[in-house]
Amino acid sequence: MTAWRSLTVRLAVAPPMLIDCDIHVTYGSIKEIVPFADAHTRELIERSGVAGLSMPTYPWVHPSGWIRRDTYDAEAVEAGSMFPGFTLDQLREHVLDRFDVTFAVANPDEAACFSVLPNPRLAAGLASAYNDWLLETWLRHEPRLRGSLVVPAQWPEAAAKEIRRHGAGGHFAAVFLPGAARIPYGNPLYDPIWEAAAEVGLPVAVHVHYEGVGTSGPLTGAGMPDFYTEFHTLNGASLHGHLVSILCHGVFERHPGIKVIFMEGGLVGYVGVLWRLDQNWRATRSEIPWCRRRPSEYVWDHVRFTTQPLDEPEDAQQLANALAPLHPERTLMYATDYPHWDFDDPDQTLRTLPAEWREPIRFGTAADLFGVPVTSAA
Repeated sequence: MTAWRSLTVRLAVAPPMLIDCDIHVTYGSIKEIVPFADAHTRELIERSGVAGLSMPTYPWVHPSGWIRRDTYDAEAVEAGSMFPGFTLDQLREHVLDRFDVTFAVANPDEAACFSVLPNPRLAAGLASAYNDWLLETWLRHEPRLRGSLVVPAQWPEAAAKEIRRHGAGGHFAAVFLPGAARIPYGNPLYDPIWEAAAEVGLPVAVHVHYEGVGTSGPLTGAGMPDFYTEFHTLNGASLHGHLVSILCHGVFERHPGIKVIFMEGGLVGYVGVLWRLDQNWRATRSEIPWCRRRPSEYVWDHVRFTTQPLDEPEDAQQLANALAPLHPERTLMYATDYPHWDFDDPDQTLRTLPAEWREPIRFGTAADLFGVPVTSAA
């Protein structure tokens, strides 16, 4: 991958480095992206409705707050923002400097919902404005930070154009797709996105976000849950659906260079899904002949997962046994999920896992995926 190769890394000490694959940044108000928007999008942001454009939001209310309370002020809360903005200095204090993070990937919060807007042209305009805002407000000011490109998934041709506009510039590490979608991401409808991502050499990050909101379907096959607790337990189901779709449609056969990251959907659940998919593939493979290998074999070569939220049984050995079939030493990458309420401290997370997995999860697998140079002091 090319996203990081413009950087020269000189470490004062030898590794271990730390790569954080999932930090969330956002604006305090969508009006902050107005200076970066085209005229049509700018007018809709400023003049829609009564007080300007508003985004669809979750029907579930977190009982104590979605965001760490040390990252926002009372004014943001009073303004009704679900994802109040915070500053680059706060990010440095709470994560980058505190944990000596070598590199980090900045994913969206509210901007993740652009892909579930019914108006694809508005979604495309908002995505382009957000990416330019992210670049100028965050990425140019912090060399340890790279962004995820927000694209309008409901308009794959426009998404591909946005990927090509920014993908090779060195400031973005991945293409971002939310778990919320009208159609699973393996469907040929999305081929322009896969083609463009492969062309510029960026992985595609599919992240739990906005399931059951906007134009996306219900969170589960049983319908919509009632409580936030249910939502937070079940939202990984969307990622399972996208993974199975990608595998059954042969995306990795059509685009052999592509890599996919599944973020924030838990981990243990993937094991059972892949076991069942391999079993069904053996029995019904004539239906999907373009899936030439066992589906799980594609996963080890093309798919990566982030650690947060880490499943936490009382017996840590149970977790190690349950995760072993995922080949964590080659598929798992560390993530804090800052500034969300369930933020994971790297020391605590890595201590939970077997010692032989820690170095690749801490930085090795992500460095290979993103092309981060690993250089020790001479």
